[in-house]
Amino acid sequence: MSYTKMDSIEADKNFKTPSGISVKTTGNTTLIDAHDMYVHEVEITEGTGQGNVFLLNLDVAEEV
Repeated sequence: MSYTKMDSIEADKNFKTPSGISVKTTGNTTLIDAHDMYVHEVEITEGTGQGNVFLLNLDVAEEV
């Protein structure tokens, strides 16, 4: 699935980033015009940084 082409995503989907951080989607999406791709806002769900949010290209993450 190509998340970079999706202009929206449902909240609370769980992923593991390439660096092993557990995150869940917030439902917010941002278009990166320069690269013609969407990135999705995620929140860290456990460990260091829990509760922090950032934008992530979900194509590089693993859905869990």
